[in-house]
Amino acid sequence: MNHQQESEKDELRARFTGWLEVTLYRAKLNYLKRQERERNTLYVGVLPEELLVEEDLEQKWVHRLTEQKGFDFEQEKLEKAFQSLTQQRQRILTLLFVEEKTPEEIAGQLGCSKQNVYKQRSQALAALRNMLEKGGAGNE
Repeated sequence: MNHQQESEKDELRARFTGWLEVTLYRAKLNYLKRQERERNTLYVGVLPEELLVEEDLEQKWVHRLTEQKGFDFEQEKLEKAFQSLTQQRQRILTLLFVEEKTPEEIAGQLGCSKQNVYKQRSQALAALRNMLEKGGAGNE
């Protein structure tokens, strides 16, 4: 592998890692903002009186609070979004970022042009970005 191919591979990895870090950071901020907006306040005046006389009221409230929906981990969102990509796009991203192959090697392995590898990579990353920003994993 020559120096140019190595630097191109490093650049692709760095760009993807940077994009992923920013996306996950923004998703975390959005989650925290959403949780802040959804925080419910319940005043004592609106509580039913039977709840006020019960001895284990604190335990019931703790239990109710912990029953609320849990944190939706970003890794799970990314996995769902990745699984919704086409098989070809999954394969190209896997070859690029996991197996660290160059676009030229991937094109030779898949029997397509180098330009098609670049195009599929760009479309796959855009689809992942859109799905993660929307908070779900819809089909492409």
